[in-house]
Amino acid sequence: MQISANRSVAGFKVSHAETPQAGLPFDNGPSWATMSDKPTAVELIKKFQQLFSDLNHKQIAERLVKLVVVKPAVSRVALIVLRDDKLYVQAVAQHQPGEPRVNSLATALDKLKLFPSAHIKHVFSTGDTLELSHTGPFRFEPGSVPKECQAGYIQPIAENEKTIAAFYIETARDLPTLLESVADLDTVWAFSGMLARQVIDMGRHDEQAERYRLAQQALWASEIYLHAILQHSPALISVKDLDGNVVLASDHYKHLQNVDESGFVGKNVFDVYPKNIAQALWDIDLATKNRRQTFESELQLMHSDGTLHTYFMVKFPLRDESDEVFGVCTICTDISERKLAENALREQQSRLNYMAFHDSLTALPNRSLFYDRIHHGLARAQRSNSKLALMLLDIDRFKNINDSLGHDSGDLLLKAIASRLNENVRDMDTVARLGGDEFVVVLEGVNDVDDVIFIANKLLVTLARPLEICGHEITITVSIGVSLYPDDGMDADELLKNADIAMYKAKEAGKNNCQFYTKGMSATAVNYLLLENDLRRAIEQEQLILHYQPQVDLQIGELMGFEALVRWQHPERGLVSPVHFIPLAEETGLIAPIGEWVLREACRQQYEWLSAGKQVGRIAVNLSPRQFRQRNFPETVKTILKETGLKAEHLELEITESCAMEHAGETINQLNQLRQMGLFLAIDDFGTGYSSLAYLKRFPIQKLKIDSSFIHDIHDDANDAAIAKSIIGLAHNMQLDVVAEGVEKQAQAQWLREQGCDQGQGYLFARPLTAEQVESRFKGSTFKFDGHVIELNKIAKLGA
Repeated sequence: MQISANRSVAGFKVSHAETPQAGLPFDNGPSWATMSDKPTAVELIKKFQQLFSDLNHKQIAERLVKLVVVKPAVSRVALIVLRDDKLYVQAVAQHQPGEPRVNSLATALDKLKLFPSAHIKHVFSTGDTLELSHTGPFRFEPGSVPKECQAGYIQPIAENEKTIAAFYIETARDLPTLLESVADLDTVWAFSGMLARQVIDMGRHDEQAERYRLAQQALWASEIYLHAILQHSPALISVKDLDGNVVLASDHYKHLQNVDESGFVGKNVFDVYPKNIAQALWDIDLATKNRRQTFESELQLMHSDGTLHTYFMVKFPLRDESDEVFGVCTICTDISERKLAENALREQQSRLNYMAFHDSLTALPNRSLFYDRIHHGLARAQRSNSKLALMLLDIDRFKNINDSLGHDSGDLLLKAIASRLNENVRDMDTVARLGGDEFVVVLEGVNDVDDVIFIANKLLVTLARPLEICGHEITITVSIGVSLYPDDGMDADELLKNADIAMYKAKEAGKNNCQFYTKGMSATAVNYLLLENDLRRAIEQEQLILHYQPQVDLQIGELMGFEALVRWQHPERGLVSPVHFIPLAEETGLIAPIGEWVLREACRQQYEWLSAGKQVGRIAVNLSPRQFRQRNFPETVKTILKETGLKAEHLELEITESCAMEHAGETINQLNQLRQMGLFLAIDDFGTGYSSLAYLKRFPIQKLKIDSSFIHDIHDDANDAAIAKSIIGLAHNMQLDVVAEGVEKQAQAQWLREQGCDQGQGYLFARPLTAEQVESRFKGSTFKFDGHVIELNKIAKLGA
């Protein structure tokens, strides 16, 4: 390669006459400073090529600063480069005896101390050289250089008129000495432009290569970690795309039933789970994607070994860099052992509680639980302004049985009596053993003394039936004393004392009878026997009729439907309330034909109204526990609907809360069959029983009816208001409608409307009406209420 005597080399004019003595150190041979002839430009290029060939960017930077640091008076040299708009100290050379110490740094300037950063940045900005000292125009900033440094010099290296690198040089001597020492380094400055570009480009390439290597290493590690987690995790972990297809899943899914060795990947929930579970999971997946929220729930899944496991499930959306949801992640943790431990603890606690409050022989409530029950019963009776009856039963001549047959036989007799007592009272009533041969029965919701007489006579008859004890047929009788709240006492002790007095009067009267504490309130059991015979004839002679009570939308005042209520039109007694004949019908089994007649008549009347174009809503029929428990009851309903021509959607069936909770598993099965037919289902008298939320949420119901006992004083009784408000909130949280029964005052309706209660039923709107009275209130196809509902409608429209 030939270079003319006057050729521009890296922006500088170089000739034989003008080429400076560079003083370049070489490992072999003399320095240029001692050569007799000055090197030509070609020789300089060759020397630089020889000096920097086959070097990487770090070695090039180190050799450049080494060329400078060997100059006299130079104590430290740094090469700074501009890479990606950021300044890096690429290499630093420190003068010391013998060979200089050279370090390759490639560290950001801002991260290093003892460098005049502001002045260096100024040089990169202006492209001018800069002379530094402690006294000159450009001074070192305090603490920016080593203590021994007295002067400095910054030489920019340009490319296309832009500073891409700079040499920062320090000396322990004065500035003129330093300037004289570096005055012959123009050739180094000239060639540094090309070399600095190599350092920058090669450094950038190495950084990119290192970042790629680290990214690949991190990706590999992530894949290894993910594979290990998915293979060995005891949890169900899956990721689904937006279509619900599984793109990633842990091996733990292979433990599930319906998942083979191929795993869960490539499938969806409908391929693996039962239809009801799959649909529930799919609904949660949709909610997770659409609402962009995390959902938690518990799930029971069958394993391939036939064991049922409980999992705690968490679902959350997966988002990309633009915050868009691209999938759903599911993590299910097996909590079966924890649930078993919790259940065992609850069962143990339940057993302890049971033992503390129940009689160990008969399993009836003991005296402690009796006082608790009657305390609550008295509070309910006070709120509802109803009566409560306390019946004290004592076995006649029980001592003779113990003395003649032994105490073991006496214990068996007590257990048999306890069983018969439980079988012959309502679920809402309390049967307890106070001790010895004394039993007590608490009857709530008493509307008439005849009801108490009826139950007392029923118990006398039931307990008088022969019993077989230890091979002996024994007939026993009891004496019963009755006291009534509030007539005979205001608290439990007073009622118990008065019932005890009445019980001894029953013994004095010859035993095997019932006596009331208050004189003149007794009635004979003959009346009930006659009533039973009359009731049998009533069914045959079609003396039963239906009345219909409207159910009103509390927000807009419109008719939502009717409840069908049975009445007995007795030829001599007149209109008999169901309070008097329904318990008798339940006891005698007549409730089944009565209930079937009510259902068929209600459906027939509803079909007739609908066919006439009347907007009557749904017709509601209340079912008795015995009627609902019939195994063929759904088939009976289906037959009645077919015979009357009524569509299932126009019929609503109601069961009481106590009936629903009794044998809850059977209840759920029965309700599911009815719901599948398209019927509307409701729980009546809600709040009077002991509902289990675990079962309630499984009932396929659409409506809760608040018992009227909580409505009577709802506008001024804080307890009633709190209970009703809780029921309304519970129902709405479960997506159920709420109906309040027994609404009689505007204040009650106003309070219920403000609390969001959906419907009301009671004398405020209308008394139970005959079919003719219902039809007379229709104006065209629309049912017209009286002034009460119009006023309620006005209040609703005014936003009161």
